[in-house]
Amino acid sequence: MIAVFLLILFIIRICRWLLFKHSALAGRYLYYLYYVSFIAMPMHSLSAAYCVSRDEQEEMPLLIRLLRGVTGILICGVLTNDLHHFVLGFGDRYDGNDHVSYHWLYYVIFVWSFAATLNSFVILIKKCKLSQCRRKWYIPIIPPAAALILIIIYYCSGGNSPSVNGVKLYNIQEVYLILYLGLWEGCITIGLIPSNTGYNRLFERTHINAEMKSTDGKTVYYSAGYSDTEGNADFIRKTSAIKGGSVTWSEDISALNRLNREIEDVTGQIEDENILIKEENRITAEKVRYETKNRLYDDIARHTRPQLLKIDRIMNESGELDKKMERCLLLGTYVKRCSNLMLVASECSTMSTNELCLSIRESLEQTGFPGIVCELTVGGERELPSGCIIAAYDVFEAVIEDVMDSEAALSVKVCPSDDILLSIETDQAADTGKISINESELTLNFFTEDEIQHIILSTGGAVNG
Repeated sequence: MIAVFLLILFIIRICRWLLFKHSALAGRYLYYLYYVSFIAMPMHSLSAAYCVSRDEQEEMPLLIRLLRGVTGILICGVLTNDLHHFVLGFGDRYDGNDHVSYHWLYYVIFVWSFAATLNSFVILIKKCKLSQCRRKWYIPIIPPAAALILIIIYYCSGGNSPSVNGVKLYNIQEVYLILYLGLWEGCITIGLIPSNTGYNRLFERTHINAEMKSTDGKTVYYSAGYSDTEGNADFIRKTSAIKGGSVTWSEDISALNRLNREIEDVTGQIEDENILIKEENRITAEKVRYETKNRLYDDIARHTRPQLLKIDRIMNESGELDKKMERCLLLGTYVKRCSNLMLVASECSTMSTNELCLSIRESLEQTGFPGIVCELTVGGERELPSGCIIAAYDVFEAVIEDVMDSEAALSVKVCPSDDILLSIETDQAADTGKISINESELTLNFFTEDEIQHIILSTGGAVNG
């Protein structure tokens, strides 16, 4: 704490004379802060003197604790000087020490600081007489005595240090540094205050596994816990250069190696589990894929079941094989093209009307065998829901199956206008009871004009007969 307050003392000096030298208010309060260190350092010096050769478990004497309270009161008195002016008085134009007057509390602080510092000297000298360092008791006294002489000269010069050619020989802050630093460093030097000595014995007794080598590679010191760990995987050897050679020590990493092995075992188990999980997911995905395909194939089979039954019935009937093949070829074309449309619909929610045109064109190519006259007209291409395309092809198939046994003329138009998806005209009346749709987005209309039956499939609306 003495070192801290010495540092604060010099920081305040820098702030007062370099950073805030043009501010009267800042200069006055920085001047007050000087006295915080001037009051605190004697008290900490007295406390430290009581601590020398004292049991660490022993409580600080009550007197010291009371004196600390007095120190706090004196510091508060300085900091509140603007309220009572018991410590210092300033002129109207404060710009430094020239206009400062000292009042009664200032002299109380001076006496207090001198008495506390002197008392710490007395305590230390008494403890020197009781210890092995009593023959050198005068060494800690020499720097404070020199500092005391400088303080007397300072106050005899009217609160200013003597100067030579306009240059100050010293400042009061430096005197305090000499006083307290010299006192306690002197106590350390004579051994009154223990310090880190006997490093070789300390190194030999330490629990670490280390050795010191000279610059020529010869071992100079061993620690008590030293053992040769060269090549041992449970130890890691580190070397650092020091003055006159190097130090090598070993760090036990057996616990870390054990944890790494456990982590490797757990990682291996996790990897095995991940392989099993990955294989399980692959089998599950493949099963889902097969189930999806099976459901799709079942849907296709249910959808084309009437045509498949017709093909079976036709092939079992008597008659010419060529005619049976012509009819079965027309039905088989529908089964193939409808299956393709349903497969595409399983992948895409929408479909181009070109797919409908291709399906109808392939079916119309087969209607030449029974002798049906066909015509296909294609309008603009459009994207529609896949269910609408399949429903339109189903309507076409229902009409073509109904008139395929008669010599009929058939005109098919795909997207002839924006609101019509499919238009079929035939000179043979088709059984409209066999034609239906299951799409709510389509409207199916029938009418006859000039002995020509019109079947119109429009987008939008509900089913109409």
